[in-house]
Amino acid sequence: MQFEETPSLEKFVLDYLQRAGALTEQESFATLEVLLPEDLVGQFGEEQLLLAFDYEVAEETEGSMFITHGSPFLDKTVETVLQSYGRFTLTYWSGPIPELPRNFEQKVLAKLDFQRCRPPKVRLHVVEECVFYGFNFRCTFRSHEKSEEVSTIVLNGSSGQVQTDFFQAWEKNIPAKEREYSLPKAKLLPLEGLYQTACRNAEQATQLWAEKIMKEGAWQKKKELAKIAGYYDELAAEIQKKSIGTADPKKKVRLEQQLSATLADRERREKDATERYGVEVDIRLDHVVAYYIPCLWVKLELEHKDQVLAYTVLYNPLSGEIETPVCKRCGRQTISLVPEQDHFICPECRVGAKSY
Repeated sequence: MQFEETPSLEKFVLDYLQRAGALTEQESFATLEVLLPEDLVGQFGEEQLLLAFDYEVAEETEGSMFITHGSPFLDKTVETVLQSYGRFTLTYWSGPIPELPRNFEQKVLAKLDFQRCRPPKVRLHVVEECVFYGFNFRCTFRSHEKSEEVSTIVLNGSSGQVQTDFFQAWEKNIPAKEREYSLPKAKLLPLEGLYQTACRNAEQATQLWAEKIMKEGAWQKKKELAKIAGYYDELAAEIQKKSIGTADPKKKVRLEQQLSATLADRERREKDATERYGVEVDIRLDHVVAYYIPCLWVKLELEHKDQVLAYTVLYNPLSGEIETPVCKRCGRQTISLVPEQDHFICPECRVGAKSY
């Protein structure tokens, strides 16, 4: 469950190449030597590649290919990821093009608390097609028993925010296989960054499952350890009794050695039993589903003292909810927003800024 051992972009590329069957070796800092399988040679043009993930390293490393956002190699990788990670499914909103609810300003007041501001007014709104990516991870748990679970992480492709209640709303929609509308497309974040966010959230979910498995197996572990302890306690007591009852120095030495070996064997058996009831987790991306949904970007106008501030929120017609915004400073979701100069931050950051 270690997704952050290397920088996110390098990790994204490394994950893809290894899953695709390529041989990879960390050549030096920020460089990766790659031997591609036959089915990828035609796509990337060469069998052997030297990838560099740092600009200065790429400049200093002859024959290396600099990998960064927008580079041809990364674009091809992303395109292939969508087609080769198990399955990639497209599904579309089937309802009418959404309109701004008449009571939208009341929805904003019910959802968000703009502190020290007059009630917000809608300035304008735009309908764009947003993509919500559902990353489905197959999680295998190896302990005293083997089990599998599927962890699905849905992210807004434009904001990167996790959609915790997405399927409760999606189940009410009859999805279409093709677009039944024509709309401009919302700007999307790089797929590799969304993938890393999904990985981190899948890791958290699997950690909870792993803890549950260990908790459920605790009584079996306790029972087995007690059985081991009982057996070796009895054996050690018998050896010690023999040692006390003999006056032969050589026999005493042999019995002490036997006792030492018995205690070592007990320690090994207890360690094996403890490890058997631990949990090893393997997480693999099984498939990705892209949900295309027209959403409304709504620009609000708020008055603060003698200032008129603008703030944009996203309204999802599928859930009928305004997406919880994030603080511009700390990046955490918040329903309370405080004006600071020409933008809004959460109250915690505002307090921290004052105390600082």
